[in-house]
Amino acid sequence: MLLADYTSDNHCFEFDPNTGVYSRIKLPVPRKDCTNFSGMAQLLRSPGKGKVLVAKYFSSGDAWLSIGAEKWRLFDESISVKHNETWDVFLCELSLHKDGKCIKKLRYLRRDWLLAIIDPTYDHLDFSLAHLPVDLVPHELSSVQKQREDFIKQWSGNSAPNKALNSDAPNDGAPVS
Repeated sequence: MLLADYTSDNHCFEFDPNTGVYSRIKLPVPRKDCTNFSGMAQLLRSPGKGKVLVAKYFSSGDAWLSIGAEKWRLFDESISVKHNETWDVFLCELSLHKDGKCIKKLRYLRRDWLLAIIDPTYDHLDFSLAHLPVDLVPHELSSVQKQREDFIKQWSGNSAPNKALNSDAPNDGAPVS
């Protein structure tokens, strides 16, 4: 399946939801919308783990969240997702909890640390635009079920196989598990 790159209109990811294997691919023309994609992904640098793909996507009739090769149902009421900036301006932390117990934690280097330091107007919206994991936390404006339904509606019609790619487009990333 194809996932739009959260931080680049010039790239996408070819992603296998069963294994977590992906390739980052340069698009022949910049992406103007999310047609032909099944979701969004971002490649994050994690201390001690290297590059980790974090993705939210539609597959097998449901919404999913993947961190590396592991996956969970997105908007699952039994799992809470938390995202915070650590005391260190360079690190962020995404954690998943089930029954009050942390089941997954990913610390990653924030992409926008220089802007956060030098831009006095930097705010939460700027932070969200630079980091996909911020948007994994369900909001309180509608029910989790409604958010799941909206997500599925948004991405389920976009899963046409590889129409967004030109076979001559260079692959600038090697598969990683």
